[in-house]
Amino acid sequence: MAPGSLRRVVSASIFQGQSHARDAWRRSRTRMVRGRKGLMDIETLAGLVAVIALVLANGFFVATEFAIVAARHSRLEQLRNEGVPGAGAALKIVDHLDQYIAACQFGITLASLALGWVGEPAIAHIFLGFFSGIDDATAIVSAHTLAGGISFALITSMHIVLGELAPKGVALQRPEVTALWVSRPMTIFTVVFRWPVVVLNGIGNGMLRLAGLNPASGHEMVHSVEELRLLVTGSQRAGVVEASEARIVARAFSFADITANMVMTPRTEIDSIPIEASRAEVIQAVIRSGHRRIPVRDGSIDRVAGILHAHDVLSVLANGPDAPIDLRSLVRPVLAVPGSKGIDDLLDEMRGSRQQVAIVLDEHGGTAGLVTLTDLLEPLVGHFLEEAVRPGDAPEPPPLARQDDGSILIDGLLRLPEWEEAIGTRLPAGDHEIADTIGGLIMARLERMPAVLDRVEIGGLLHEVVALDGRRIDRVRILKRQA
Repeated sequence: MAPGSLRRVVSASIFQGQSHARDAWRRSRTRMVRGRKGLMDIETLAGLVAVIALVLANGFFVATEFAIVAARHSRLEQLRNEGVPGAGAALKIVDHLDQYIAACQFGITLASLALGWVGEPAIAHIFLGFFSGIDDATAIVSAHTLAGGISFALITSMHIVLGELAPKGVALQRPEVTALWVSRPMTIFTVVFRWPVVVLNGIGNGMLRLAGLNPASGHEMVHSVEELRLLVTGSQRAGVVEASEARIVARAFSFADITANMVMTPRTEIDSIPIEASRAEVIQAVIRSGHRRIPVRDGSIDRVAGILHAHDVLSVLANGPDAPIDLRSLVRPVLAVPGSKGIDDLLDEMRGSRQQVAIVLDEHGGTAGLVTLTDLLEPLVGHFLEEAVRPGDAPEPPPLARQDDGSILIDGLLRLPEWEEAIGTRLPAGDHEIADTIGGLIMARLERMPAVLDRVEIGGLLHEVVALDGRRIDRVRILKRQA
């Protein structure tokens, strides 16, 4: 055989052997891929189940966190008393918010991290089948490349919608019901992971203390007064709360800041009776004042002997037209309080002593004014018109009246908090320290006795004195806002 023929035979044999080897390798590789494909299906299914479970777990912890914060303690107590299952456990969680909120955050963090770790391989296995017609290395690289973007988008969407927004919405709309459902599983989770939660929460609180901050407590007030005002205003705009209810609630926030000397009738406006008054003088004084309770003074108004009730006078008159009236035997003890006393405490004291009138004392022990139960209620419900207006008498002018020309006519005795509420402007704290009424503030700004047509700018508004009652400013007109 020629050397060239021998070389061709050898080459053909070698090529045929290589061809058979490649075919055998491909058949073997095909069997391996088929075996791997069945295995990958199981891994993919397990990964998808894990992704769904982790999203639901994240949603559980999110719903728990919002539910236990928003749930009403009184409502949970009512449900517990009614024997509703889970109410006792939910109430225990609400009573230990710090511990359980930390546990919720621990669970949310674990679920979120595990979701990111499991999600990408699970979705990569799904896309691996689309590349089975090309080389394995290319399929794996392509699948993982696409999975990097697609899995991030899908998992992020599932995490936000199903793991965050949906459970939060349910928990905020039905906080008590949600708290009942999650209370027992959350209690078990907190017991199992108690020490990691305690350690991590302690480290976090320690870092806050190093930064000069006090760790927040679940039992502290969640909202500030200004935030509560905004909540009430928002509820009113949404139609949940009536306008009258919103006004009362808003006024209640500043109720404890009001003192007796801010709501009292000043001593110059007090109608009183001398204790030595005759029968006719007593009757005339009761008729003229129109009040049911009148202070009785022993000498000057600085020495108030007590309070005379009008119906006690009527009881004496019922004994006969000539029955004598002895004020010393008719007067009742009167409550005396300092002008700095808060009206919330004064209301409790008047209720406890069963009195509806109190004398307000100045720093020298003299009479500064008189305060009634009506005066204490007006900061909450608004001004009461005088009830002692008889037919034919001129009606009492309102403390604030808007005029057709755009001006506002106000009473000189209008209290500064009422002025702020009506005008919608906050005065500096210094103005409240020098005066209690708008008339007093005008006099302080003038630094002299007022006269009709005097003008003073207050809160960006021009105030003009319209009328005087002796040396006191009686009526004031608010003209316009200063440019």
